[in-house]
Amino acid sequence: MQGSTSDTKRLDAKKILVAEDVELNQHLARHILESRGASVSIANNGHEALQLAKENFFDCILMDVQMPEMDGIKATQCIRQLTDPVKSSVPIIALTANVHRDDILKYRAAGMNDYLAKPFDESGLMLVILRNEVYAGNGKNHQEQNETTAIPAADLPLYDLSMIQSMAGGDEGFLKKMIKLFIETVPQNVKELRAGVDVENWEQASKMAHKLKSTVDSMGIKSIRDDIRLVESNAKQQENLEEISSLVQKIESVIHDCIEQLKTQIV
Repeated sequence: MQGSTSDTKRLDAKKILVAEDVELNQHLARHILESRGASVSIANNGHEALQLAKENFFDCILMDVQMPEMDGIKATQCIRQLTDPVKSSVPIIALTANVHRDDILKYRAAGMNDYLAKPFDESGLMLVILRNEVYAGNGKNHQEQNETTAIPAADLPLYDLSMIQSMAGGDEGFLKKMIKLFIETVPQNVKELRAGVDVENWEQASKMAHKLKSTVDSMGIKSIRDDIRLVESNAKQQENLEEISSLVQKIESVIHDCIEQLKTQIV
C-alpha cells in the first residue's frame, strides 16, 4: 500500500468496530484500518456487535448486513435503542453486496447512516468512513474529545473528474471553467432543494434533486449519487418523506466539502 506518513495516520485515535462473519473480509478491513492508525475490534455476528457496542465507545461501526445469529439490520436497530445517547448515535455503515434502491431504503430505515458495496477496496472504505465522521459530527473519539483533532474532509477527493477530463480533451481552460461553474451554481441549487424540503414543497424538492442529479454524475460525486435519486423519487411519489431531510443533510455536507476541495483545482 502506498501513501505518505500523514496518510497512514489518518485514523489515529479512532475506534472502529467491524461486524463481519467472513474471515477474509475481517482481515481486509482490519489491515486497511490498522495501517491507517485505527484501533479495530471484530464481531463475528450481530449479537457480538451489539454487546461490544453496549460496552465500548466507537467512532464508527462497519456492519455486515447478513450475519448468523443476528443480522446487521436487527443489530443496528438494537444499537439505536441503547440508552446512552453517544453509543446509540454512532455512525453505522452497512457492508453489503445488495445496493438496489429498496435495499438502501431498508438500511436507512433501520438506522444505518451509509453503505459500502462489497467487494470493497481501501479507497472506498476510507472514503465512506471519513465522510460519515464529518457528516455525523463524530470526528473525535468520544472518550477523549478534548484531545483529538477532527479529521478534515479534504483528505480524500469526493469527486472524480474523469468524465469532464475526457470531454476536455486536454483543454485545461475548459476543465477549470466547468469546475468554476459547479462552485458558483450548485450551492444555490442545494439551497433551493433544502427550501423545498423545509416547507414540504415536494414538487420543488423533486425538481431540484433532478437538476442536481446530472451535475453530481458529471462531477463523479459517487457518494451521494443514490441519495440524490432517492430524494427525487421519494419527493415525486411522496413516499418515505420522513427520510428526505436527513438525505438532504448528507447531500449538503458532501457538496460543501466537495466545493472546498475543488477550489484548489482552479488556483
